[in-house]
Amino acid sequence: MKYDEIIIGGGLSGLLCAISLAENGRQCLIVSQGQSTLNFSSGALEFIRTKEGETYEQAIAALPSDHPYQVIGSSELPRLREEAAGLLRRAGITTFCENGRNHWRITPLGALKQAWLSLGEMTHFQKEDLPRRVLVVDIKGYLDFNAAFIASSLGEMGIQAGICELSVSETEKLRENASEFRSANIARVLDGYAIDRLAEAINEKAADADWVLLPAVFGLEKEEPACRILRKIDKAASLIPTMAPSVPGIRLQRMLKQRFLSLGGIFVGADSVCGGDIAGDRLQSVRTVNHPDIRFEADHFVFACGSFFSKGLMATQDKVYEPILGLDVRYEGSHGDWFNPDVYADQPYMSFGVRTDRTLRVSREGKTLENAYAVGQMLSGASPIKSGCTGGVSALSAVRAAELILNQ
Repeated sequence: MKYDEIIIGGGLSGLLCAISLAENGRQCLIVSQGQSTLNFSSGALEFIRTKEGETYEQAIAALPSDHPYQVIGSSELPRLREEAAGLLRRAGITTFCENGRNHWRITPLGALKQAWLSLGEMTHFQKEDLPRRVLVVDIKGYLDFNAAFIASSLGEMGIQAGICELSVSETEKLRENASEFRSANIARVLDGYAIDRLAEAINEKAADADWVLLPAVFGLEKEEPACRILRKIDKAASLIPTMAPSVPGIRLQRMLKQRFLSLGGIFVGADSVCGGDIAGDRLQSVRTVNHPDIRFEADHFVFACGSFFSKGLMATQDKVYEPILGLDVRYEGSHGDWFNPDVYADQPYMSFGVRTDRTLRVSREGKTLENAYAVGQMLSGASPIKSGCTGGVSALSAVRAAELILNQ
């Protein structure tokens, strides 16, 4: 079976790369082994953490030379940010970003965290715009959103935060089975008139508030239910991510997948690439666990397999390795050197990843594969938690790899 491009991995980086290629007429296949980390997403993408008064450019200049942004080239990044945001918009996803600087969002624990791009209904603001009086709304009995914790955190910032706990008949019905009272199930019943009744109850409680914050449990398949609840509330309102599973993350995954399919792409789920055939300096084909006798051929291959969590990288006591082809991986020291005993410090293993050249092409046994690329969290040098670049590396490397393929 022959395709123009095969993308291994159906998360953010794999989908954005495939969509970019498909928009330009390429026949693409995505092979995805299961749920991507988008299902745990906060509804926001980070580009890079900046200090007070620091620009993106200044923060990037301080990154090590092997960071993916330095490999891609700092001059390319503003354009790639715009293109990544455009891919989301063309998939029907409403977003907020100020391309030259970060904004702030509120985490499920009530802390402020920087973001480059947020889904339109999620919290996004500059610090000088923080309201003084906030109402945090909780769904009665819902355990994956701690309104009291969030209100306490906001109070430490000088914000007067009140709490109210509300329900409608649809959520009360779900409470009869605790295992079903999760964000995705709540989102399935909070639609239409249920949203209208919940909004009416919120308006009765929000008279003294400047801003209303709600858990992000609206709109599993499309964003209209989230937009509807915000429209129906009389005060300024936005959503805060909950603990996983994440409704905005699941929706982002589904909308990107639907965009890819609408462009003629083929998505094979619940399957894993387990090997490939290399001839000279080119990857000729790959095979999967569920179809061991079929050779999936392509002109180009993109590895978007994620890091350790997604099993794009694996480790033993002696080494870190890429499990499909044994691609060259950068890691340092012995097993005891991979971890910092201070769990809050930067962990060395987070910078481990697949080696690439300046055009994101991978290598095996020191030899570059001319038609195989790596993108996203499996790239070496990112250290995403330390530099605050998780979503940015995934999105921008994906767009860049697609460009490089298209320009050949």
